[in-house]
Parts: sequence; structure tokens; C-alpha cells
Amino acid sequence: MTAWHPVLLTDKAAIRAFLNRDRVLSAYALGDLDDAFWPQSTFYGARREGELHALVLLYRGLDPTVLTAFGAPDGVDAILSAVDLPGEMYTLLPPALEPVLSARYALHNPHREWRMALDPARFPGGSVDGAVRLGSEDAGALADLYRHATEPGEAIVAFSPWQIAHGVFYGVWEGSALIAAAGTHVWSQAERVAAIGNVFTRPDRRGRGLAARCTAAIVRDALAAGLDPVVLNVRIGNDPAIHIYEKLGFDRVCPLIEGPALARHLAG
Repeated sequence: MTAWHPVLLTDKAAIRAFLNRDRVLSAYALGDLDDAFWPQSTFYGARREGELHALVLLYRGLDPTVLTAFGAPDGVDAILSAVDLPGEMYTLLPPALEPVLSARYALHNPHREWRMALDPARFPGGSVDGAVRLGSEDAGALADLYRHATEPGEAIVAFSPWQIAHGVFYGVWEGSALIAAAGTHVWSQAERVAAIGNVFTRPDRRGRGLAARCTAAIVRDALAAGLDPVVLNVRIGNDPAIHIYEKLGFDRVCPLIEGPALARHLAG
């Protein structure tokens, strides 16, 4: 059998061509080709007979580093064997690649999620009453809001104030307090892709559709900017959230595994 050849990838065109095979699955990685995200992104590939069959991305713009991967499991395994990996990471993977990572890392309480993608023809517009665009000056208010994410499964693990300046965030205010918000993990007009995340309503203000309005505002802006796909992740079994996203025009496309991972030699 022809051997795998792991390589550092620096040619955006080659990376883009591989990721464009499934733009919904690879939406986050596509966004990281954007000039705003590229400096924090390291792409590795595995070639066989000169053709790229697997890809691993290490994104260091968040703490801990985020690892995501695509393609042939044996090729991903060859990359992980050749690369100097951090001891602690956050992972986002197709389920078929979980055994490859698990051989090296202990996954702590991995989340089973749906990758949902927007069908632009089904977006109803939705009410955005009260949802206002947030700016970098609102980072403190967002951080205060996300501190309310104390229930199991609610932790906001992928928020950085840097994302506000390089993405789109909407929120609902009650006086000087931010009580609901939604934002983007990825927003790239160059790559024509957006990934919505950090959707949250303060527990004592739920049931009023506030987060749905914030999400609708982001979708409206993404469509106006010509972005496609627009994706988000939602926990499998979170039927109320899935129902809301479906009403906004999102469809369940594929499952994913997400969660923190610790190198086995550190986990004991």
C-alpha cells in the first residue's frame, strides 16, 4: 500500500479546494483561511500518490487550541503521528475520526452535536425587534452575560472579545444589562462563510424568543453579505433549540463530536 506523506500546508488554494468538497462540514476551517484568522491557523495534510486525502487544522486563536480534521482516518492518523501536538486541546470532529484522536487523547465528556446549515429559501425573516448590533466596547457586557452559563452543557467555551471585532454579534439589552446575545465563531466575506455560535439568553429571561431574534439578525446580515453556507452547531437532544433553528430555516446535516481533550500521558 502506498505510504501516507504528512505535510505542512501553506497554499490557500490547495486547502480551499480540499475543503470545498463539503463546505458545510468544513465551514469553520474555510473561515480560517480568511486573512483575519489565517495567522492563528496551521493546516496539515496527508497525501497519497500525490493527492490530498486528509487535513488537520490547529487553530490557536482560542485557548485551548482547537483541533479539527477531515478526510481519510488513516491519513489523519498519519498527520497526528507526525505533528507536535499540544497537551490540551478542544476538538471538533466528524464521528468517524473520534477513534483516531482517542488513541492519543482522552476526550472529556464529548458532546454529540448536529451541524445545521441554513436553507436561504426557508429563512422567514423573523422578528429582530430589540436586537442591536454589538461592538468591541460591549465585550465586558457579553462576558458578564456568559457567566450565567452555569448549567451542565451551557458553558460558553469558544468566546473571545477578538471575535466581536472580526464577526457579527447582536444582543438584547434591559437597561444597562445584556440579557441575550448571539454571535459568530467565523465570519468571512472572502470565503463566503459564517458560523453562528455563543447563542445564549440569561436563564431568568428565557421563553421570550430573545436569542432567536439575535440569531435572525445575524442570518439577515449573512444573507445580505452573500454568505453561503451559514452554519451552527447544536447539541443532539436539545429539541427546543433545534426547533427554533429549524423555524429560521436551518436543516440538520451531519453529526459532530466536540469537547476538550487531554493527552493520554497527561491524563494518566
